[in-house]
Amino acid sequence: MNEETGKSPRLILHIGSQKTGTTTIQGFLKNQTENLASAGLHFVRAGRTNIAHNSVLQSIKKGQGDLVAGDILSEIGAQPENSCSVISSEMFFRKGIAAYFKQHFPQDLRARTRVLVYLRRQDKYAEAMYKQRVKNGRFRGSPSEYLKNVVKLNYDGILQEFADAFGQDNLIVRPFERCLLAKGDVLRDFVQHASLTESLVVNYKTAGANATLSRQVSEQLGTLRRAGTSVNTRDIIRHIMRHKPAGAIQSGDCFDLETRRALLATYATENELIRSTFCPDLPALFDMADLFDNKAYAAPSEADLELKTHQAAQAINAAIDALNPEN
Repeated sequence: MNEETGKSPRLILHIGSQKTGTTTIQGFLKNQTENLASAGLHFVRAGRTNIAHNSVLQSIKKGQGDLVAGDILSEIGAQPENSCSVISSEMFFRKGIAAYFKQHFPQDLRARTRVLVYLRRQDKYAEAMYKQRVKNGRFRGSPSEYLKNVVKLNYDGILQEFADAFGQDNLIVRPFERCLLAKGDVLRDFVQHASLTESLVVNYKTAGANATLSRQVSEQLGTLRRAGTSVNTRDIIRHIMRHKPAGAIQSGDCFDLETRRALLATYATENELIRSTFCPDLPALFDMADLFDNKAYAAPSEADLELKTHQAAQAINAAIDALNPEN
């Protein structure tokens, strides 16, 4: 219930961010469309390709943002007054998007909108994004180079833009920490904050969270992509995820402890402002207990690096052989 209007939400705007279980949430919204409709929740079709509304951003870039906004508003308007619609895209978590909604969505709808965002701790987010970009061949360089030159990790500015567009009380900011999520699960957390009954997810089977590829596997896949070979790296990734060969699955292997501590210190002021503004009941925005363990994130030895590189090559080659048995 919105205290200002006295009415239940008319729209849930899920803006990500990336690497916070968005695919799980969006897959649920698409696969459970009929059950959700019975519960009064409508997953907006306009501006959506498959499971996410990423094409809204493409329409904006093409100068057609007003058209897609009109389609979305017409679809929402066609729903019963007591229903709630959902728009979801991790691509919305960026500068300027809130202004788009402020321009095209009427104030009475924005007053009845809940903007739901999940935030990942900056070092973990940077690592996840590095691996994604490097394995897709979109970045070549070390994690430290990526951290220095590419990734943007100040969340406060984006949140303030959405607060200005929708009202601070309509923002729901959730740290992507399993100890803080409802029953440690992002989908249950989403359902709870969308004011849906938990029964909708009790029997819902997710595909399971993707395992994290090692840095070496990610980098070698990127080399394959840039080489322009006929190898389908997505199929390789799926094969590795399914079989989990030795050394191919690993998280926390891009930044050492001191780098992580320094990074979190850089954003300490902004993170505290986010906590005090949007989630004051939390003692801290993120769980940082691991950063107090002096043995955490130890740099690998030369022998370890050599082994990991060899294991990555073995995992990729085994996947290629399995996918192309005739060769």
